[in-house]
Amino acid sequence: MNRCLIISLMLLGGCGHEPALSLLDLEPCAGWEGPLPATESQFARAAAAERAGRLCANAKLEAVSEAVGGGM
Repeated sequence: MNRCLIISLMLLGGCGHEPALSLLDLEPCAGWEGPLPATESQFARAAAAERAGRLCANAKLEAVSEAVGGGM
């Protein structure tokens, strides 16, 4: 009897599940915010910061897609 009750509760718990978008981090990702790079080392830092920002944004988009069931 207990086994049947537990299975029934598990099945009912899965019904009507809404995606929890409020739990996702939807803050903007930072990129390069400094002045226009003038030297090669500044350009390298700016490029690295922009790449990190793009990777962060893509990860967040993928998380949202998975949460709503789109799957990329």
